[in-house]
Amino acid sequence: MSNKIRIYAVILLVALGFRLFVALRLANDEPDDGRVYAQIARNVLEQHVYSHDTQAPFNPSIIRLPGYPLFLAAIYSIFGHGNNTAVRVIQAVMDTTTCALIAWVVFEWAVDEERRHRAALIALGLAAVCPFTAIYVATILTEVATNFLAVAMVLAATFAFKATARKKTLMWWIVTGLIAGLAVLFRPDSGLFAASIGGTLILSALIRRSLRSAIVSAALFSIAFCVVLVPWTIRNRRVFHVFQPLAPAHGEMPDEFVARGYLLWVRTWLDESKYVGPALWSLDMRPMYVENFPARAFDSKEERERVAALLDKYNHPDGEEADEDQSPDDQDDEDEPEEEPEEEEPAQTEEANVEMTPEIDAGFAQIGRERIAHSRLRYYVVLPLKRAKTLWFDTHSQYYPFNGDLLPLEDLDYSIHQQYWLPLFAGLTWLYTLLGVIGAVMLWRSRDPNARRWLLLAVLLIFLRLGFFASLENPEPRYTVELFPFLIMLAGAGVSRIKASAKAMETDAAAPTEEYSPD
Repeated sequence: MSNKIRIYAVILLVALGFRLFVALRLANDEPDDGRVYAQIARNVLEQHVYSHDTQAPFNPSIIRLPGYPLFLAAIYSIFGHGNNTAVRVIQAVMDTTTCALIAWVVFEWAVDEERRHRAALIALGLAAVCPFTAIYVATILTEVATNFLAVAMVLAATFAFKATARKKTLMWWIVTGLIAGLAVLFRPDSGLFAASIGGTLILSALIRRSLRSAIVSAALFSIAFCVVLVPWTIRNRRVFHVFQPLAPAHGEMPDEFVARGYLLWVRTWLDESKYVGPALWSLDMRPMYVENFPARAFDSKEERERVAALLDKYNHPDGEEADEDQSPDDQDDEDEPEEEPEEEEPAQTEEANVEMTPEIDAGFAQIGRERIAHSRLRYYVVLPLKRAKTLWFDTHSQYYPFNGDLLPLEDLDYSIHQQYWLPLFAGLTWLYTLLGVIGAVMLWRSRDPNARRWLLLAVLLIFLRLGFFASLENPEPRYTVELFPFLIMLAGAGVSRIKASAKAMETDAAAPTEEYSPD
């Protein structure tokens, strides 16, 4: 046993060292969300108001849930306002703890008692060196805390499922609900994890015909979950006079205009993350041209012209004629040096006078509805599947210095060694996926009812989240980084059984078969 403890300790030290290196050497303050979270935290400490404003009057805000800003505020209050290095170090420790929790979950999920440590060590090793989750310790984003709470939630649910005493079972379901509510206060989509656990509870009860006790457990789980959200919901009702237990879907303030028609149109064609910036993050910030969008964004030449007309109105809200601010494809490049557009871009971003008005938005909504009616299969099936593929089979290199797309290969930036790192990261994505699939198959083949329940839970945790984000217009791969812990759980719990399964097959093959002899 002492040898096993030493192995656990060594792997955890490796995990911590890796994350501290990432936190201190690859620190990244670029994400705009991080600036918003940090601003709210500073305002809580300095202005005593939950606001994202950068200057007076510091109006109350509703655009972000309070979990992560208050987490930052707690760290800032101890280590200094705006001390993001302290945040990164604490996140490194938290993510290392998440690795330990993953191993603990797998220890509990293991089918064979004698292989529990092997399963846990496999999971701990995979989690310790996983670069996809580790990079977020270097950012001021919610991913590290979300992963920690999601895995803690699964561990508590595992204890609830395995408890034999009724009182202990109910106690663990209350704990699971409280953790689930806290996770939602960090990221609203963590509610999908709670839904997965609830779904597993009910489906397992239906299979085992113990629905009555499951309903009581589900009720306690749900009540505990909702209790955590009550203070935030009451605050929003009192301050903004709205019922808002979560953050608004588009991060908007009450009565703020959201271009839902334009977003509907984007959702009818966008299936690659490379178009998220030009189509979504440019909105109301810089000009957009019909040439920025791929051919699949239009079903006909007439539709393309309608979109071009709407974009022209968006680019010139005051009705002025387009002169120098033309589409890049329409500009004459006779004497212009090739670097000119890059030099002009910053000025264009700062001085752009653009606006998505309700009238323009209504025009996009009409086109979007027409495109859906033209091909419902494309909108409801084909595009979500393509977005799911984009979300999953990405290099997941975001926030690393070599971030980028692997394909096309000729576009790789050799100056930052993308030709080495991106194939490696793409290969690791496939490796973790393959190990997760193998683990899932082994759990299913074990024929153990508990193992199949863990498989059901992991499948729901992964595919509910993947399906939800595949239905949105912004397929950003960072939203699927929370799926890697569950892949690792499947890998650890299942892969450890490969040798046992192989031995069982050999035993079956070697066993003598009785010959038939008539009496």
